[in-house]
Amino acid sequence: MQLLFLYFLITCLCDFADANLQDITSGDPPYNICTNSNNYATDSPFENNLYNLLGVLSLNTSVTKFSSFYTGDNSDRVYGLYMCFNYNYTTYVDCKNCIATTASQHIVRYCPNEKEAIVWEDSCLLHYSSEDFFGKLDVKGNIPKANSQNVSDPERYRSVVNRSLSTLSKQAAYNPVNNMSATGVESFTKTETLYALVQCTRDLSGDDCSSCLQTATREILSCCYFLRGARVHSRSCFLRYELYDFVNGASESSVSSGNQAKGKGKCMPQFQHKNLLK
Repeated sequence: MQLLFLYFLITCLCDFADANLQDITSGDPPYNICTNSNNYATDSPFENNLYNLLGVLSLNTSVTKFSSFYTGDNSDRVYGLYMCFNYNYTTYVDCKNCIATTASQHIVRYCPNEKEAIVWEDSCLLHYSSEDFFGKLDVKGNIPKANSQNVSDPERYRSVVNRSLSTLSKQAAYNPVNNMSATGVESFTKTETLYALVQCTRDLSGDDCSSCLQTATREILSCCYFLRGARVHSRSCFLRYELYDFVNGASESSVSSGNQAKGKGKCMPQFQHKNLLK
């Protein structure tokens, strides 16, 4: 375990300056939730176990885009998992950069000495806790983020988004070959196409995955249905939709400005977590 801890430190020190993760939506990740409920002491067994955990998860990114692990005993045990978002262009190298280089740095920087913390980056999420949260649905503190541009026909767009996310949520939750992830496209207007991605952490059951995505869909459509794109960061799942092909690496600048309705919009604050740090 000491070797894993050393590997983690060397990886972060060598690679952090070279991280170049793509900015996929408006807003400035990372987004963090610090529970502020329990702290660990510096140089304690819990801290050593935390860094060992981060080292193991960082190693696992070379072979999988989702992994969970725990280490330590009794009150010093630490549970953790990561999930890299299933964009078509995301490689194992991208996943490693997101988890080992960026998220692992941010989670200890923005939530120092916390016994539970979650961080969402452009391309991944990382979560650790002193409590066993594996396989347990958790939608507390979901974080919605939205594009600032309005659509021309909000009610129709809401229907299209809801139908698309509902279909994809079922595919992600109940089709084993999908590894709890699904992407899709659907026509909105003659010139505009909706692109969507839904994904759950793979420790969940199918029913819990479905429930997480349904909750995220309700939240985002209740506040942001009139906006061109949005995403929800949850502890247990992730969804995103846009009117450009973000799944394959396109940016919003690739969409003609003539297709954008004028106006500014934002998500309502009721879903923002009070411990969100930037």
